[in-house]
Amino acid sequence: GKGSEEPAPHRRSGGDRGSGGGGSARMIEEVKGAPPLDCNIEGLTINSPRADKDPYMGADHMLEKVKEKMDDAKRNHRSSLKLRDWGRYKFYKSYDDLQRGHVARIKQINARHMEYVKNGEALPDNQVVGGVDRVHWRDLSVEDFVEKYQKPEIPVIITGLTDSWLAQKNWKLEELFSGKYRNCRLKVGEDDEGYSIRIKLKYFLNYMMHQKDDSPMYLFDCSFDEKETESELLRDYEVPKYFSDDLFNLISEKRRPPYRWFLIGPKRSGTSAHIDPLATSAWNALVYGRKRWLLTKPGTRKRHVKGYKLRRRGEDGEAATYFSYVVPRILEEEAKKEIRDLGIREVIQEPGEVIYVPGGWYHAVLNITHTVAVTQNFCARAQFLKIWRHVRKGRKKMAVKWLEALRIYQPDLHQAAVKANDEDGWDMEAIKSKKKKKKKKRKKRSRSSSQEERVSDSRIEHKRKDLLVESGSKRPKMDVQC
Repeated sequence: GKGSEEPAPHRRSGGDRGSGGGGSARMIEEVKGAPPLDCNIEGLTINSPRADKDPYMGADHMLEKVKEKMDDAKRNHRSSLKLRDWGRYKFYKSYDDLQRGHVARIKQINARHMEYVKNGEALPDNQVVGGVDRVHWRDLSVEDFVEKYQKPEIPVIITGLTDSWLAQKNWKLEELFSGKYRNCRLKVGEDDEGYSIRIKLKYFLNYMMHQKDDSPMYLFDCSFDEKETESELLRDYEVPKYFSDDLFNLISEKRRPPYRWFLIGPKRSGTSAHIDPLATSAWNALVYGRKRWLLTKPGTRKRHVKGYKLRRRGEDGEAATYFSYVVPRILEEEAKKEIRDLGIREVIQEPGEVIYVPGGWYHAVLNITHTVAVTQNFCARAQFLKIWRHVRKGRKKMAVKWLEALRIYQPDLHQAAVKANDEDGWDMEAIKSKKKKKKKKRKKRSRSSSQEERVSDSRIEHKRKDLLVESGSKRPKMDVQC
């Protein structure tokens, strides 16, 4: 499973990067004089006397050692891609100007959206692009969140939740560079066989600050809680009260799928459009930087969200390409329709904000600047039955354990699950029986293999004795004294 963001594969192909479509050019013209993308963001710049003493923090270029490490990681991550092709389009040159246009457009959309919300007016129907509610946690009780957003499955951004987190200090760039996490080896990708590729944090940060890749590697670690030093990241944040009622907590950590990730995203990195697994919802807390989000309502077809038919020659599925070139064309096509059925929402997530993404919503994310964040998937009571149906089909062993835990700790939900199984004709007993048979087979194989090993050891011993006899090296007889 993945979180509310999922690292996209790094593919490259030829073509003209300038083919962004007329919509992109118009958006840039609208915002001449717009502030830089990283305007008013603290924590992602180095402002420390330690920088002069630390070669990784104080470097004004990518160190040779770091380049070697990252080149090796790139080769393993995408073995079919030549190193020189990671930055072949020099996307970094046009990226800032292009994204400034999109950021200004999205902020205008959300400003209008919030005017309707504050005035208590109904949102316009049939919009090409809508905004996302933004509310401070002091103005939103847990009960109101459940009724207004969780049950109807509507995204929302909640502000102020991270103000008291230790992460506000410990996840600043200079602290990550020089603090206790600097030598931690964190996941930045997978090789062709699915094994994790890990890099020391200080190497990755030096790479992040000086790379010019079209779509950089993305630090996206889900096992940080399993190691002594990295697990201290858990102390730097807390699960917001709106998401603490996670029914997956009834299952052991070993049994439940991966559900939390520590993220460091270089500028231009991101994730392609996807739905989170098992119909789970997610929250994403952005500590530093800015993220651009695109969401489409549940039921949207994958090919329409990803804009397969709208891609031009040479354009890949990377987040930077998708947001810069494909999304404007999707919006243009949507504007031509009489009924706009994608239900697109766009929003810029600012530092310190937490976004709630309900299960079933396609979402794609672009790191507009360098970012540091944490995200978790969870199972809320309001979405239990929908998630249960996905779990019993996709993770049968987990479903058996979960159903047993529900019987003990959540009897009402256990009854609801059993009722859903009966209505759907789903036989959990057959799954349990199959599981027992597989367990017996494993035990039988284990016993037979151990017997074979004993027989094999016995044969080896006999052979050794035969060889000793043939070579005349018999064991000396012990003298018996009377």
